[in-house]
Amino acid sequence: MPFPVGSRVVVLPLGRKQGVVVGAGRAGHYRVQVENATIACRESDLAMAPEPRRTAHARARHQSAPAATRTPAAAAPRLDLHGATVEEALARLVDAIDAALRQGADRLEAVHGKGSGRLRDALHRHLKTIAVVASFKLDPKNPGVTWIYF
Repeated sequence: MPFPVGSRVVVLPLGRKQGVVVGAGRAGHYRVQVENATIACRESDLAMAPEPRRTAHARARHQSAPAATRTPAAAAPRLDLHGATVEEALARLVDAIDAALRQGADRLEAVHGKGSGRLRDALHRHLKTIAVVASFKLDPKNPGVTWIYF
């Protein structure tokens, strides 16, 4: 089955990681964006990704809900990145997002600290490339914490 550009797919040889088709070539060859890497695949290495658990309508409702109706901060899983290098932090972030999704969480709190902002900036750049991240924002009461929504 051909996969058009923009299709969400599962890359089977990568442990069923999900990605997006960014290019299609001849004879069933594709380029797929998986997290922050683009890889070359054959059609036999790909399968259609399952539908997202939330609809766009439900995600929009969650994002526009008043703060009082959202899950309290204590209920969200928390990832503390203090003292980590940028590379370590990004690797731990992907693992934490995976674990949070498996637990059924709708949000993850990443504690990066205020500091120079280097870790926060790298984290935010990386979050923009992850397909399961619906949105993210700084905690209004603590700019050393980023809330990540799925």
